Amino acid sequence: MRIRLNLECPKCGGSLFLEEDSNRVGIICGRCGLRVSWKLRDAARRALRNIDGSLLFDWNSVIDELYLELAVNTQ
Repeated sequence: MRIRLNLECPKCGGSLFLEEDSNRVGIICGRCGLRVSWKLRDAARRALRNIDGSLLFDWNSVIDELYLELAVNTQ
């Protein structure tokens, strides 16, 4: 699966894509190839949130953390 994100590459300004396969999830720049990825199991664990006693799956937080890691890796 590949989904275009509403984010720009911190290195070149290109479009970023969320890619997921059976083992990994990551953010990849379509222009310069900059990428960061995690094992799908680790990403799923980070997405679980306990809010008022209910478990919620917050995929946005995973995208935010992946983007932050991508930005840090460009410096």
